[in-house]
Amino acid sequence: MSYTPRSLFRLLEDIDGNRLLLPHIQRPFVWQAHQTERLFDSLMRDYPIQTFLFWRTTEAIRARRFMQVVDPDADLSALYDLNRSAAGVEKTFVLDGQQRLQSLHSLFRGAMLNGSGAQEEAYIDPALQSGHLAEGDLLYPVRWSADRLPLPWFRIRDLVERHQNGNALEIADILNEQFSGLLAASGEERRVQERRVRSAISQLSSLLNHDKHFWIDELDGVAKQYPYRHILEIFVRVNSGGTKLTAGDLMFAAMKEGWDDVETRIEQTLDLLNGGRLTIESDFVLKALSLAHGEGAEITTAKFEGTRGASLLSRMEAQWDQAEQAFRELRDFMVHSLRLQANRVVRSYNALIPLFVHLFHRPKPDEFRRVQMTAYFHKAQLFGWFGSQTDATLNVLVGRLLKSTASAFPLDEITQYFRSSRGVRVELADSDLWDTRLRPLLLNIVYSRAWGESPFDVSFKGNEPHVDHIYPQHMLRSRLGFGNREINDIGNLRFVGATDNIRKRAELPASYFARLKRSGVPIEKHLLVLDFATDPARLAFDADTYDRFRGMRRDEIWRLLRTVVDPDAAVATQG
Repeated sequence: MSYTPRSLFRLLEDIDGNRLLLPHIQRPFVWQAHQTERLFDSLMRDYPIQTFLFWRTTEAIRARRFMQVVDPDADLSALYDLNRSAAGVEKTFVLDGQQRLQSLHSLFRGAMLNGSGAQEEAYIDPALQSGHLAEGDLLYPVRWSADRLPLPWFRIRDLVERHQNGNALEIADILNEQFSGLLAASGEERRVQERRVRSAISQLSSLLNHDKHFWIDELDGVAKQYPYRHILEIFVRVNSGGTKLTAGDLMFAAMKEGWDDVETRIEQTLDLLNGGRLTIESDFVLKALSLAHGEGAEITTAKFEGTRGASLLSRMEAQWDQAEQAFRELRDFMVHSLRLQANRVVRSYNALIPLFVHLFHRPKPDEFRRVQMTAYFHKAQLFGWFGSQTDATLNVLVGRLLKSTASAFPLDEITQYFRSSRGVRVELADSDLWDTRLRPLLLNIVYSRAWGESPFDVSFKGNEPHVDHIYPQHMLRSRLGFGNREINDIGNLRFVGATDNIRKRAELPASYFARLKRSGVPIEKHLLVLDFATDPARLAFDADTYDRFRGMRRDEIWRLLRTVVDPDAAVATQG
């Protein structure tokens, strides 16, 4: 294996000239600003940053351009170059180093979009570095700005634009003259600052122009035999380090060879499922598809290789409309039956995968099936059914789903499996009401059941609900002498928006809820017990009233939870 040096200037020119491209198997750019800044600091300190791995080829491989302006939400399909992708056209692909090269381009040649959509460019204060900062800090901090920053901030991009024909010493002298009113008046301190400017500009110029900082290992697929399958294996291996790719990312690399637009379809599916609030990842979709087609939950590239892999890809592509409809039904179920609007009330998204498989093979569930599916999901979350051995659990559950000839969701069979084979709980117990880890999940079920809406469906980010005490805890402790168990009884807990919780005064419940009621706030959703919700004045602050209120409210919470989580048991009890 041989390595060749290359200047950053040439690398940037190759990127801008579309001579250096990204293969379709590459993931999107994922680095954040702080990672780019640490890369820059390492280079300014002359630290090594590892080599880049390129592949020169004339094969027909979909070629993607680098971004001129880094946009985290870029539409990757708009970056593909069909002419460069064609067979017989020579191109060089980056197999390892996309994150570093895109970052370097944004620093020296491009920009980054901020949250408002403005293009921010990179600046450095070349006189700032002391060389004596604590270990781990940046000696060469970068500032990103959409507006031209005043001196002493120097726009890094000026090195390849305004000062493209100047040498390092000339540029440093110009800057020191411009900085004259900002540097120390005279003496050794001024000379130190001027030396810092010369040192910083010298290193920046060296990074751009000298063939000693960046080393390339290029696989020449034009002169030698480097078939795509060989390249794919290399790609998977080199990308198992550095910025980690998930198993799903590596699986994409194998899938894209046989199904060009699989990434676009799965990205659209993730947007659908997450709805801007959740964080389901690509592994979820891949596991769901694999299981729906009877191929198990394990995510491996081998699953898509050879004759069997080609057959699986062909079936997935041919039945994509059916899968897409099942994902849409799953999203509808998540929103209208489970009321999932926040990561905080989900312990494992994997519990949704058997529901997808069921909808894939048994679409359009009736109300009874939706009740059983809802109970299954909440049991899985509350009792930790997917806390370990996830793939094995999915394989067992989906295996039973696929063997079932009935249209009903097999809740009884699933609960029997977890009770008998896994030895875990399958029904609510009173102890669950005291488990602090379960409170958000339990209260979300209660609010959703009682009012048909998620308390996490807030109008602005940052106002997601907090768990709050209806009777103020410090007053219960200091005035009535209650202990933690009585104070933190779920009968005394509710959800309240974060903003309201911050503004909320230490006010007795009779006064507080009467004031809310006069303002038109539906206090029934918080109090649950009709006697107290109808007349908040009954929320007297004494031990007997508090005991009666929390007992009655806990009983109502228990009833609502059993109706959702253990529907068959709840019906039997009522009968």
